[in-house]
Amino acid sequence: MSSTTLFIITFLILFFCAYLYIKIAQKFGIEDVPNYRSSHTLKTIRGGGILFVISLFIYFFTQGLPLPYLFAAIFLVAFVSFVDDLKTLGTLSRLGAQIIAVILVFYQLNLFENSIFLIFPLIIFCLGIVNIYNFMDGINGITGFYSLAVLLSILALNYSVVIIDYKLIVFGILGIAVFGFFNFRKKAIFFAGDIGSISIGVFVTFLLLLFSFKLNTPLPFMFIAVYLVDGGVTIISRLLKKENILKPHKSHLYQNFVHVKSVNHLTVAGGYAIVQVLVNIIVIMVIHETLSLQLLTSIPLVLILIVFHIYFNRKMRPTLINQNT
Repeated sequence: MSSTTLFIITFLILFFCAYLYIKIAQKFGIEDVPNYRSSHTLKTIRGGGILFVISLFIYFFTQGLPLPYLFAAIFLVAFVSFVDDLKTLGTLSRLGAQIIAVILVFYQLNLFENSIFLIFPLIIFCLGIVNIYNFMDGINGITGFYSLAVLLSILALNYSVVIIDYKLIVFGILGIAVFGFFNFRKKAIFFAGDIGSISIGVFVTFLLLLFSFKLNTPLPFMFIAVYLVDGGVTIISRLLKKENILKPHKSHLYQNFVHVKSVNHLTVAGGYAIVQVLVNIIVIMVIHETLSLQLLTSIPLVLILIVFHIYFNRKMRPTLINQNT
């Protein structure tokens, strides 16, 4: 079977699975009920990110189960996250599954051959990426649009220097694209849920680690710079305010755009994706250059993103204060 035929069949299977999941979710009440932190006002089916997992599993099983540790990692977080979508689990259960998943990813990439002084902080960093991916999943379209921007950029980089089977990335894109058909709407039919955001986070983390070590540069992590800046600056800001960073909140910049400025969900989500694409184009242009040029390019980009993040948040601060008084 040709790759194109397999992609088309997978695309159709995913649509069938989507409609089947909608029926199952409606029957068993797998819905997200709006609360004070929510950016939606109506009950909406959650767990639609299962399409991304199904798409990757089709790849694994049709290609002879390559990358077994990656498969195990995604299966583990998908299972635990789906259970959490059905019935809220404790923080330790979710974090434990994520730690094991990251360790499995490291085994897949043979990273434990490196010094423990590199591995330990890298594990913490990767756990941060997975959780930021989850924290940023709060409005219609943001996980889908942003993930498409990231995976398409990785696919483009892989085209210029083949590092992994391109079909793995394409299957990830297919899962997100079909999910987007039901989510990229003013009133989404379903949300990604933890099964979607965390599974995508683990998958993206694997790809960025792979490309970073193969190309001997940390620059691939710039492919998620917008998320890292929003997540990182928000966490630091909350720590400075002595807030519990593990508790739900509405402090991310994208949440302020939606809740304070009443910007349309898809406009904010699309804006995040477009900014990331622009960053990624620059990254791809310099990634094969000297490390000094890479740093001279990437550091100013990160600083610009941080400045804009702080600027827009401060601009909205008076409105936030008025809303809280």
